[in-house]
Amino acid sequence: MISGVVLAQAPTASWPAHSIRVIIPFGAGSATDLVPRIVFEQLGPQLGQTIVVENRGGAGGTIGTGAVAKADPDGYTLLAHS
Repeated sequence: MISGVVLAQAPTASWPAHSIRVIIPFGAGSATDLVPRIVFEQLGPQLGQTIVVENRGGAGGTIGTGAVAKADPDGYTLLAHS
C-alpha cells in the first residue's frame, strides 16, 4: 500500500510463448532498419524468444504496414516504423 492506494499485481502471462515477427516496411540498411534491429537483438534474449526481423519495403511503407494489419491479432507480429 502506497499513500492509501492498494496496488494489485496482474497475473503473469505466458507471453511470448513462441517467436515474434517484426516487420520493417522499408529496405534493409536504412536507419529505419538498423535501429530496430539493434533494439530487437537485445530484446530477444531478455524475452527468451527468437525475434525474426523482416523487411517489406515498397509503396512508402504501405506494403509492410498492410502485412502487419492483416496478421493475426495475437501480439506476435510487430511493426517497426519511423
